[in-house]
Amino acid sequence: MRKYLLLIFSLCILPLSAQNSAEKLLQKTVSKLQKDGGIAMTLDAEIKYEHGTDRIDLTLKMSGNSFYAQEDDNTMWFDGKTLWNGKDFGDGIEEIYITEPTPEEKARYDIINLLGKHQGFSVSGNGTDTFTLTASNAERSVEGIRSVTVQVDPATLVFKTLSITFAEELGNISARILVTDYKAGQTFDKKTFTCPVSDYKDAEIIDLR
Repeated sequence: MRKYLLLIFSLCILPLSAQNSAEKLLQKTVSKLQKDGGIAMTLDAEIKYEHGTDRIDLTLKMSGNSFYAQEDDNTMWFDGKTLWNGKDFGDGIEEIYITEPTPEEKARYDIINLLGKHQGFSVSGNGTDTFTLTASNAERSVEGIRSVTVQVDPATLVFKTLSITFAEELGNISARILVTDYKAGQTFDKKTFTCPVSDYKDAEIIDLR
């Protein structure tokens, strides 16, 4: 999974009244995410690099601090303590990296907390269906993110699109993400967020704990 697919913010600087409205919309969106509990999403992402464009279909399941994310050549499981990162080279998962993220690393995956506190980011937007987080120092921000613009459905506050840009030092990468499916109130078995290592008998296990 591309880590920057879980992070969100935007690009404009508006008058103070608009900033206040955008902050209210942001907090309403965070409150919506908290109330939704377990969430299942499918995302269609277009990522632009200096030398081309990549497309990714991502399946994402989240519950509390745990998540499962899967795209074409990368699958991640995180149960709140242990992170499994499975690398797929075309014939199935061939490497599984196991780590225990530090508290700082865990914070990168906590999208609700990240949006709620948005430390180091200013907020702008129209206050109706769009808000933007802009980093005061992109080089030192989470994953080098420069800005994230989020568009939500004004009636339900469900994510519709995310636009992300990264610091120039990272190669001027940008991503536009379309949320193609969103299901709230999902109940997941704990096994959803734990890698079934025994199912990948041919994979090399690289335990970095």
